[in-house]
Amino acid sequence: MKNLFVLAAIVMSIAASAQWNNTTTYSTDAFGNTVAKDSYGNTTATYSTDAFGNTVKKDAYGNTQSTYSQDAFGNTVQKDAYGNTQSTYSKDAFGNTVQKDKYGNVVGTYKKDAFGNTVFIKK
Repeated sequence: MKNLFVLAAIVMSIAASAQWNNTTTYSTDAFGNTVAKDSYGNTTATYSTDAFGNTVKKDAYGNTQSTYSQDAFGNTVQKDAYGNTQSTYSKDAFGNTVQKDKYGNVVGTYKKDAFGNTVFIKK
């Protein structure tokens, strides 16, 4: 019975770890930029605003990855460095932000965790 309990605890720990590894946490740095961190606490991206009011995503090394702007319907559109649409973002019925790929397929949803941080849940 004791071994069964230990095995169950290990399986639950692995399942929780697998779910945690799919999570990105967002916070604000000292400059007011939004910083994305992986489940290990490593910075994966920084989001700032350019002179035109668009949001610019830079990787951990400061290289521009993409730009976010609004389309005619009020959705946020993510474009790569060449101006190609990568994703669109819109709200669902619960007020969560839903990310769709360039073909309209749902990639995942942004939600708030218990601490008020925004987390991305992959589909």
